[in-house]
Amino acid sequence: MEAIVGAPKLVNPIFAPLNDVDMDITRLVYSGLMRIDKKQRLIPDLAVSYDISEDKKVYTFSLRQDVLWHDSERFTAQDVVFTVKTIQNAEVNSPLLVSFQGVQIEAKDEYTVQFTLVEPFAPFLSSLTVGILPEHVWADVAPERMMLAQKNLQPIGTGPFAFKKLLKNEDGFIYRYNLARFGEYYRQAPYIEEFEFHFFNEYDGDAGAINAIRRQTVDGLHFVPNDLRDQVERKHIVLHTLQLPQYTALFFNQDKQPFLEDKNVREALAYSLDKERILRESLRGEGQVIYSPILPGFPGYNPEISKTPYSNEQANELLDKTWTRLSAEEYRIMRRDNLIKEWQKNLKNITTAEDTADNGQGAGEQATSTISDEDTQAINRQLDEEINDAQTFYRKNKDGDTLELKLVTIDTQEYRHAAEQIAGFWQEIGVKTSLEFVASKDLSREVLKNRSYDVLLYGVIIGSDPDQYPFWHSSQIDFPGLNLSRYADRNADALLKEAREAADEEAVIETYRKLQDIIIAEKPAIFLYMPTYTYATTEKIKGLDLSRIFTPADRFADVTSWYIKMEGQWRFN
Repeated sequence: MEAIVGAPKLVNPIFAPLNDVDMDITRLVYSGLMRIDKKQRLIPDLAVSYDISEDKKVYTFSLRQDVLWHDSERFTAQDVVFTVKTIQNAEVNSPLLVSFQGVQIEAKDEYTVQFTLVEPFAPFLSSLTVGILPEHVWADVAPERMMLAQKNLQPIGTGPFAFKKLLKNEDGFIYRYNLARFGEYYRQAPYIEEFEFHFFNEYDGDAGAINAIRRQTVDGLHFVPNDLRDQVERKHIVLHTLQLPQYTALFFNQDKQPFLEDKNVREALAYSLDKERILRESLRGEGQVIYSPILPGFPGYNPEISKTPYSNEQANELLDKTWTRLSAEEYRIMRRDNLIKEWQKNLKNITTAEDTADNGQGAGEQATSTISDEDTQAINRQLDEEINDAQTFYRKNKDGDTLELKLVTIDTQEYRHAAEQIAGFWQEIGVKTSLEFVASKDLSREVLKNRSYDVLLYGVIIGSDPDQYPFWHSSQIDFPGLNLSRYADRNADALLKEAREAADEEAVIETYRKLQDIIIAEKPAIFLYMPTYTYATTEKIKGLDLSRIFTPADRFADVTSWYIKMEGQWRFN
C-alpha cells in the first residue's frame, strides 16, 4: 500500500503526463514498445527487437507474440497503430501529440510494426515508452470524448498489475485504488500480490499521508517534501534519495506583462536572486543550483557556462536605466491618489446608471467627488494590505507605470518558501511582487491552460528524453505545449529542429550547447535548482534497488522484483 497526495483522473498513458498520479498507475498497468530499466537503460519491452534504416527515418519493430491484455485478449501490432493514431488525432488532445507529429505508422503483419519519420529524430525511441492502448476496448469511443470515458479509471493494459477496484467517498473523491498481480504477465510476474494506492489531500496532519506511513497503515509514501522530512524519519522507515532530471525555474510570460520584454528587467530579476539561499531554505540544500535547462548528464551540458551571480548592485544598475526609484512614502501617496480616482470613477458610473434608470437621461456629471470618512478608511486599509513594510522603495517608468509582478506557483511548502524568498529579493530592488498559490490539481486548468501569470514558479521534469523541443520551440507556446515562457526565437527554433535530426551524438551535443548559449543570453526564464527526489517505504519492503530515475513513476522500474518481509518470513506470492 502506497500513500499519495493527489488523486487519479485519467489512468490512460496518452493523457497521463498531465498528472503525476496517473503516471504512477499507468506505469504499473500499461507497457510500451520500449521501457527504462532500473539502470536507466532504454530496452525493448513489448518489442522483441527493432531495426533502424540507414537514413535514420524508418524504425521497424518485431513484437512479442506471448502478450495478453488483462481481459485475456491477444496483443497485436494493430494495438500499436491504434495508439499512435489516437495520439495524433487533435480532437483527442493528448499532450504527447508533439512527439508523434508527422510520424507514419503501419502494421506490416500481425507482429511487425513500422514507423516512418519525416526527418531523422534521435530521441524517437524514448517516445516509444508510452503505454499501448487496447484497440478492442477503445475503438468505439469518439476521439473528442476519450477524456470523459469511464475506461480511464478502469484501465485494461498489458503491464504487471491489473485494475481491481476503486473506492470513492460521498464527495466523489477516490481514496483507494487497487491493482492485482497479473499472473499471465509476459515477463516475470510480480512477487507482490496486490498494489494498493491510498490517496490523501495533504501530507501533514492527523489525516495526512505522513501520519499514515508513520502508523504503518501504508507501506510507502510517493514523495517526501524536504520541509517535512523530519516527520517521516523513523526507525521503521527507509528513505530512498533518488537523482531526478528535474529543474525548478521562474518562467517569464512576456505576452502577459509587456515590460518583461525588456531584457534588462529580466536580467535584473536574475541578478537579484540568491539561489544558494533559496535552495538551502526551501529544500534544506538537497539539490543543486543551476543556470541552464541543460542538466548534468544530458547532451550539451557545460559546467563552465556563463552564470548570473547574486548581485543587487548590478540588478539596481540595470533597472535604474529606465525605472525611477520612489520612496515607500511617495509610492503610498501615488497609490492612494490612484485609488481615489478609481473610487470617483466608479461612483460616477453608478450615479449615471441610477439617473438613467430614473429619468431616462444621464446626470452623472452631477455626481459628488467627496470621499466620506468611511471610504477613506477603506482606502487606507487596502493600502495597508497592499504595501509591504519591508519594501523601502518602488519603481516607475516614464509613463508612470509601476514595476509590479504577479508570481504564481503551486501551493506546497517548497514552492511557498521559494516564492516568498523570491518576492523578498525582488522587493529589495524595488519590484512590487504579489503571490498567488494554486492547488496542484487546479494548476493545469486555471493557470497553464491560459498562461495566466506574469511569472510562473514551476518544476519541469525532463525525463529520459534529452529533446528540448517541447519546452522551448515556438510551436509549443500554447497549452498543452510546455513552452511556459511563450518563448519564440528563430535561431532557437532552428537549433531545436537541428538537434532532432542530428545524425550523431557529437552533433547533438554541439547543437544543444549553442541553444544553451541563446537561452542564457535571452533569459526567457531564471533557472534556480535541480532537486533530489525522496521516496519512503517501510523496512519490510525489499528488493528496491534504484539510485537514479527519469520520472517519479520510474521508482517502479524494478517493481516486479519487490517483495514483502512479514513476521520473520519473506512473502513472494
